[in-house]
Amino acid sequence: MGPLRRAWNRSALLSLLAAGLCLGAPGRAEDAADKLRVSVEGLEGELRANALAFLGIERFDGKAAPSVERLRWLHQQAEEELRRALQPFGYYRPHIDSSLEHDAAGWRARYRVVPGEPVRIASLRLELAGEARQDPAYQRLLANPPLRQGEVLVHARYEQLKSELQSLAAERGYFDARLVESRVRVDLAAYRADVMLRFDSGPRYRLGEVRFSDTPLDPDLLRRYLTLEPGEPYQASRLLELQSDLIASEYFEQVMVNASPDQAGPDRTLPVTVDLEMRKRNLYTFGLGYGTDTGMRGKASVERRWINRRGHRLKGEMLASQIKQNLSAEYIIPGADPRTDSYNARIGYQAEDSDVKDSQTALLGVSYVRQDGKWRKTLSLDYLWEKFKIGEDEQESKLLLPGAQWSRVEADDRLFVTRGYRLDLSLRGAYEPLLADVSFLQARMSGKWVVPLWAEGRMLLRGDLGTTWVVDDADFQRIPTSLRFYAGGDNSVRGYSLDSIGPRDAEGEVVGGRHLLVGSLEYEHRIAEKWSMAAFVDAGDAFDSATPELKTGVGLGVRWRSPVGPVRVDLASGLDEPGDSVRLHLTIGPDL
Repeated sequence: MGPLRRAWNRSALLSLLAAGLCLGAPGRAEDAADKLRVSVEGLEGELRANALAFLGIERFDGKAAPSVERLRWLHQQAEEELRRALQPFGYYRPHIDSSLEHDAAGWRARYRVVPGEPVRIASLRLELAGEARQDPAYQRLLANPPLRQGEVLVHARYEQLKSELQSLAAERGYFDARLVESRVRVDLAAYRADVMLRFDSGPRYRLGEVRFSDTPLDPDLLRRYLTLEPGEPYQASRLLELQSDLIASEYFEQVMVNASPDQAGPDRTLPVTVDLEMRKRNLYTFGLGYGTDTGMRGKASVERRWINRRGHRLKGEMLASQIKQNLSAEYIIPGADPRTDSYNARIGYQAEDSDVKDSQTALLGVSYVRQDGKWRKTLSLDYLWEKFKIGEDEQESKLLLPGAQWSRVEADDRLFVTRGYRLDLSLRGAYEPLLADVSFLQARMSGKWVVPLWAEGRMLLRGDLGTTWVVDDADFQRIPTSLRFYAGGDNSVRGYSLDSIGPRDAEGEVVGGRHLLVGSLEYEHRIAEKWSMAAFVDAGDAFDSATPELKTGVGLGVRWRSPVGPVRVDLASGLDEPGDSVRLHLTIGPDL
């Protein structure tokens, strides 16, 4: 019995293994056969996207199919889901062929859709009641509504029109406005749509007196920021403008403007309350840096944001580098319209000892500054004393300098510009009989443009043009070095040291020129999220004669988008005397 039993055990074990193999193979085939593929044909763009969003069976696409019963039920629902998905776009008579098949590759659900002709708006009635009938904003909306008679019925445009009617009501003070009737009727037999919208704006609310919260500032100063008149129709943008102007004043940390309909009186007049939170009275700033033109440099400044109830300010600044030291203070008085006007008084002292300039300058001046639209205009009158040395000749000059400046900046992003420009114009001079040692007139124009180029690039163009008129050639020698033109340096012609380009004396020292001409062309291409490469060519000259002898510099650079603006590291070569074979230039800050 022993041998027979052992033989039977071996036979039973082999049979069980064979059965296990036979059972295992169909299991793997069944797993593959459970996969579901869903295809929707005949639709593109928004139609296809909406169809897939409505289609319940689509969420199993590429995954294991649900039970056969649930799969067939989802397939049965698909045709109605597709019909509902097309209706918001005006397609009410689509032709749909559907199939659900199973083979060795798994389940396949296929839907072929022919949208057919869309239903069109046969009649469109837009009725407006209330004071909004005379409102130009509503008249413009109804003259050019999002949907029109004869067009395809797109339900999103119908909802857009309702939303715009209600948004305008909130923006323009129709707080009792309501949709009296809103109806879309689709006649499938006639295959047409009829749209009816009746909107009653009710009366328009008006603004009342503006009240400010208590602050250290004189209420008269705050009222000079107001452009609102009591009784004018409510308009949210006018309140936002007031909030923006007060924030821009730099007196306030927070500004909250409130004109709630809940506070309206019987005549529907809204009192306006402005809650103001003052900023810290003193602002202190310290900084360290390095520039190839200046070497190590440091900065310390203090700003007294308001000195008295009239909102006067005081700013003081001290700059120190290896070649230049500067100390200055400015007193600012708000003008009649403090949003745009100010009167400034300033005093300053500067000492410079570089390879080119050796000077000490003191300045006392006043100016009137006005922001006129996008132009910033400045009229100034400065008294300048300067002691300067040219070669071995030491001179002293005193000048009363009237001047005018115009500047304009437009940019999509002031910190990281992809499109924009800056333009600066200035005119200044002196007249010998009026507290001046020499008569002259000087004009200067500089600009910079940034334009996008290709997907990841931008082009930067820069130009600087200046000229000085004197009665006699000998008079120019009496003009101090701070008022002469020089070229070369980080923001001029790269590849040349600071102020190294210009007319020279008999000893070969740069003495500065009457005229200036500088141009730059740079292409920058992004190579990573915050990194770019740049290639550039600069050319320019400071000169006395009628024709400049342009000096050219070319180079490559790396740009990094830092939190304080672009950091630029350039390696440039000056192709003409006195250029360097390779010169490093490092600058930090916004492009414009």
